[in-house]
Amino acid sequence: MNSFRQYMSWMHTWTGLVFGWVLFFMFLTGSASYYDTEIDRWMQPEQPAPVIIDDPAVLLQVGLDHAMAEAPDADQHSVRVPTSRSYSPYIFVTWNGIDESGKRYFGREDILADGSVVPDVRDTGGGQALYRMHWAFHYIPASIGEAIAGLVAFFMFAAIISGIITHKKIFADFFTLRFGKGQRSWLDAHNVTSVMSLPYQLMISFTGLIFVVTTLFIPVFVAQYVGSENIVETVSEEMFDRPDAAERTGVRVDMADLGPLVVESQRLLGKEPVTQVRVMNPGDETARINIRGSFAHTVLRETAGVWFDGSTGTFEAYAPREFKGGETVINTFEGLHEGLFAGPILRIVFFVSGLMGAAMVSTGLVHWTRKRRTKLRGNDKAERNLIVIERMNVGVIAGLPVAIAGYFWANRLLPLDLPQRGEWEIHTIFLIWLVMVIHGMVHKPERGWTEQLWLAAAAFILLPVLNGLTSRIHLFNTLPLPGRSGDLALAGVDLWFLVIGIGFVWAARVSATRAQKDSGAAQSRLAGAKSVPAE
Repeated sequence: MNSFRQYMSWMHTWTGLVFGWVLFFMFLTGSASYYDTEIDRWMQPEQPAPVIIDDPAVLLQVGLDHAMAEAPDADQHSVRVPTSRSYSPYIFVTWNGIDESGKRYFGREDILADGSVVPDVRDTGGGQALYRMHWAFHYIPASIGEAIAGLVAFFMFAAIISGIITHKKIFADFFTLRFGKGQRSWLDAHNVTSVMSLPYQLMISFTGLIFVVTTLFIPVFVAQYVGSENIVETVSEEMFDRPDAAERTGVRVDMADLGPLVVESQRLLGKEPVTQVRVMNPGDETARINIRGSFAHTVLRETAGVWFDGSTGTFEAYAPREFKGGETVINTFEGLHEGLFAGPILRIVFFVSGLMGAAMVSTGLVHWTRKRRTKLRGNDKAERNLIVIERMNVGVIAGLPVAIAGYFWANRLLPLDLPQRGEWEIHTIFLIWLVMVIHGMVHKPERGWTEQLWLAAAAFILLPVLNGLTSRIHLFNTLPLPGRSGDLALAGVDLWFLVIGIGFVWAARVSATRAQKDSGAAQSRLAGAKSVPAE
């Protein structure tokens, strides 16, 4: 049993060290994605006010009218009215079809309640860039990024399980957090953040792993051993339901009024609000209308559908979504992983748990270097290698929050007419991160930690000030104060910046105090050594 625990301890240490920096990056960027839609809006302050759902039938009809005007011969029109977790805060209209040359085309636009197109605003990566970044890593092909993310998720899950087995007193140690105790304090912090976020970590690593395996690896394995030429399509057909649409006849008809259909659909859907409509073969006698509720109302990310004849409005069917086994698995794990179903309180829990996961990784990495240093005294080569890791820890761990804050600063400060402006916002993250890594490498860790943590604190705390100087969506306008409704979603972004900044103030003060104690202890040891008489 002891040998098994020793093996688990070895596994836990090395998986954490090898994948720790990548995992830290995934935790921070992934945590931000829980507020991706709010960040999208914050990073485009020129946007008009979001469309408020009063009568979904009216808004859905506005969207369908726009799609018919833009693409009357499309195979499909789709309209979605905004919810709290929608990608767009406006009427979201899409269409697709096949042109005269046989090439498939797609279109999409955001529409206001009066039918006008949302005007162009600043190009930005927004919250969606942070969301994609945590699994695609931006500068590499998405398929390779998914593979890396899946591998990291596997080793994270293994590290969690091995950590639980190794630390026999992990839950007892949860109640012990000792400050100012050097290596012991880092271990305590690692244990506390691990236990507090343990359910979330198990969920996020397992769902991420399963999602990547089922969508990326299984088709590869099947292709290897079965040899299907269309393996992706074959696996998708087996796992997912893809109903075929009737072919157009070319006979033009007027479409049924949407209002009564929405009323009937709402009656059948119950408490689930109608939010989307899809029209197959619009304007053709074979047209069919499918009305659905909120996309993200459950973990399964799906809803029942109500079908009508497109020209007469005749009710055809109420179709509860019947998942195939594979589709149920994929939708469940993806829904849990993305957390779109979560209400405001649960999303706060997810976000904070994600930050705790990042803290768990960072404290584990620092603890490993502290513990390793006590074992390497006198081994000059090993100590030099450890110094590199210690200083890399500074730039990677403390530098990444600075870089992410810099992303938001770039959104406000880069010229609005800069070509590929959104890409340059993203480049800013990695350029600042590189500077922070270099800064960490050229300074002693004590100085590096303190300076970069203070920089992170200042960068986040001053973001609401920068927002107030550069846009109209500052806290004085967005906070719901007496006499005005405000905009809590936008206010929440600024408030989170302040909370995170205050957290870094605390971390910087702790780091500075620790550095002073270490410096005092080193001077005492040096003085003691000088006082020993030579033989």
